[in-house]
Amino acid sequence: MAGFLGVLLLAAVAHAQHDSPSTAVRLVDAELLNQEGVPVHFKREVLSDKIIVMDFVFTSCTTVCPVLSSLLAGVQESLGERLETEVRLVSVSLDPVRDTPARLKAYATRYKARQGWTWLTGDKQGVVQVLGGLGAYAPDYNNHAPMVLVGDMRTGKWVRLNGFPSQEQILARVNELAAARRSSTTVEPPPGTGSASQPEEKSRSYFTDTPLLTQEGKTVRFFSDVLKDRVVVISFFFTRCQTACPLLTQKLLQVKRELGAQFGKEVHFLSISVDPAFDTPRELKKFAQRYQAETEGWTFLTGSKEDVGQVLSRLGQTVGEVEDHTTLFIAGNVRSRHWTRLRSDTPAVAIAERLRDLAGRP
Repeated sequence: MAGFLGVLLLAAVAHAQHDSPSTAVRLVDAELLNQEGVPVHFKREVLSDKIIVMDFVFTSCTTVCPVLSSLLAGVQESLGERLETEVRLVSVSLDPVRDTPARLKAYATRYKARQGWTWLTGDKQGVVQVLGGLGAYAPDYNNHAPMVLVGDMRTGKWVRLNGFPSQEQILARVNELAAARRSSTTVEPPPGTGSASQPEEKSRSYFTDTPLLTQEGKTVRFFSDVLKDRVVVISFFFTRCQTACPLLTQKLLQVKRELGAQFGKEVHFLSISVDPAFDTPRELKKFAQRYQAETEGWTFLTGSKEDVGQVLSRLGQTVGEVEDHTTLFIAGNVRSRHWTRLRSDTPAVAIAERLRDLAGRP
């Protein structure tokens, strides 16, 4: 096997093509399945605000795909701690009919894929839509063209590396995008929040001053009293939840400990109920006490169904059944209009570091 891959890698170098200096992509936010079988939205949850390195494979492939997967495995090792905190690897199946999550997971294990390398399949229609938008769809997946896409979800800049790029080429593009992030003074906020240059009044107009209730029963305006001039971490929960919500709360408590004195001064937590009909301020307070989250700097919010629904929609959340709420954290520096989405299974120390980065932005 190693000798076979070596031959292929030599061929890869010989047949590498030039990269496209700038690539237009259309990101379809279809619901797919990751290698754990968990439904995820392609754009909002998988790509999020990361720098992305993406390839296209299928598990029964014995020619092109092992080369691409080996390349990304090498990139994974070179990225080290940058994987998941700044950069995410994504492999999309070209054969969703056969590539179940279990098959993808077994395939990923062969390449020692770690957290931060997401493998995707799903129903054929959704996968084809995603592939089509990326210029990667091949009617006959056995004859698909090898390529790697590298892009920054904050700036929307993408580069297509055609053929078999080297690890050095891929990392060079990643580092260019990362350097551009560091030198930039503005970053696009989450989809739907407008441009990063909009003044405070436009931010207030978008987020709205919808009245909500805290766990103390105090009426607050969402933008002016809760968001304005703060670095915030927003989570979604309901007090009767027995599964994800306690875990989310425990993770935030871990992040709070990592932040130390910065919590409550530089960084604030907001937990918004997706079940306002049941979750009165009294229920919120009981929940906060139960999980030892009743502390200055952590606000639990509820309100009328209509008011909470409006706030959720402004945050890109739609909740049918309360159990279906997102487990992602939304973090942002409201003044500088820098926003990101964080997976709740990210280590607390990495989340705290990302929040410090947000707090330090001008």
